[in-house]
Amino acid sequence: MALAQVVAWFFPENVRTSPEAAVRARTVVSVGLIAALVAPLFALSYYKHGHYPMANGILVGSLGLLLGPFLLKGTGSVRLAAQFVTASMFGMVVWMVAVNGGLFSTSIVWFATIPLAAVFIAGRGAGYLWSALSLASVGLLMAIEGRGLLPASPLPHELLPTLQGKSLIGLLVVVFALALAFERARQHSFGNLEEARRHAEAASAHLETLLTQITTSVGAASRESAGIAGATGRIADTMGQQQTRAQSMAATADAIIAAAQENARRSTEANRLAEAAGDQASAGGVVMDSAVDRLEQAHQAIGQAVARIEELGARNNEIGAIVQIIRDVADQTNLLALNAAIEAARAGETGRGFAVVADEVRKLAERTQHATGDIERRIAEILAATQDALQAVRNGGAQMKDGRDNARAAQERLAAVIGEAQVIAGLLNDIASGALHQQERFSAFSTEITTFGQATGVLSQETQSIADATSRLDHLMGQLDGAMASPANA
Repeated sequence: MALAQVVAWFFPENVRTSPEAAVRARTVVSVGLIAALVAPLFALSYYKHGHYPMANGILVGSLGLLLGPFLLKGTGSVRLAAQFVTASMFGMVVWMVAVNGGLFSTSIVWFATIPLAAVFIAGRGAGYLWSALSLASVGLLMAIEGRGLLPASPLPHELLPTLQGKSLIGLLVVVFALALAFERARQHSFGNLEEARRHAEAASAHLETLLTQITTSVGAASRESAGIAGATGRIADTMGQQQTRAQSMAATADAIIAAAQENARRSTEANRLAEAAGDQASAGGVVMDSAVDRLEQAHQAIGQAVARIEELGARNNEIGAIVQIIRDVADQTNLLALNAAIEAARAGETGRGFAVVADEVRKLAERTQHATGDIERRIAEILAATQDALQAVRNGGAQMKDGRDNARAAQERLAAVIGEAQVIAGLLNDIASGALHQQERFSAFSTEITTFGQATGVLSQETQSIADATSRLDHLMGQLDGAMASPANA
């Protein structure tokens, strides 16, 4: 059992499925292993007698024989492995004859194993080939030996009977091994044939039982196929109606998609306009902020102008007081000049020069009075103009304050508008995004509905084909039922 397992280990998968290849492979492996095990024994004998070329050649040949089974397992080719084993044996025999005395060598009889092994392991064609090569080799060795080119055997003549006996024993062992391997392969093949015959008889009995069961099943299947044909026809009608509904759904989905696309477009446009309005409102807010700042600055400038004008009015009052002092001084001077003129008149000639001076002083006082009056008049006009300007500036300041307050109120309202515009823009953006998402989902839904409609159409056609095939099957089952009933009755 162990040897059979070892031999079977070298079989590749392609060999196990072919009985003929399995026989060849079993013979190749058996010959290779047996020859590889027997040949080293002869090599030891020749090593013992000092014939090293002979021993080395036997070892090399046995190594080639041992590689044959591994070549079979690696390549899966029985023919290649068989030719390799035969070639290894042929080479080893030629070498043994050439280095051990030529035609008178004890190894010459081994040429008989070459055609035998070739027929056993490679077939008839290989036997013809290696027989021809063996004969040609013998003839070539005869010619070479006739010319004296072959080396003489280093073994003494008294060992020739012993070596000849060992050679014949080895030859018998190899031939017996070849025959035994072939016989085992043949028996294994016959066993396989017998097993195949038993399987065939069992299969025939099983087939007869199965035929009876099939006859019963065909009758039942024939009855069921009629019901299946009717159900399949109804399914085909339903699938046709489903296809029509799917086409209607696809048309509705296309209309919904068109509306969704229009809504998305309008939402996008509204979002764009809202963003533009927000940008304009933001720009207006910036301008309004700048205007409020300018009004604030103008209000402050008007306040400063009012303060300056009021300060100018105060200065004018001070100037009026000074003018009044000058008027008083001029009146006193005029009075003094008048008194001086009276005193000069009383003095006569001695006071004439003093009278002239007094008269000049009086004139100067009169001019001063006139100038002072003119100054008072002008100051009065300036004060009136200053009061008017002050009132105008105050009115302008009040109006500027009202304008500033209104501008601030407008600024606050504009800020609220900007905030609301931004909120509206955000909402419109969300609406536009939702509309686009809805459009995409409707598009995907439409695609799925279209695909469903197409699949439904294909399925409807296939269902109709199945219905037709089922009808034909029902007809065939009826014919098969009749045909199976005839052998059963027979």
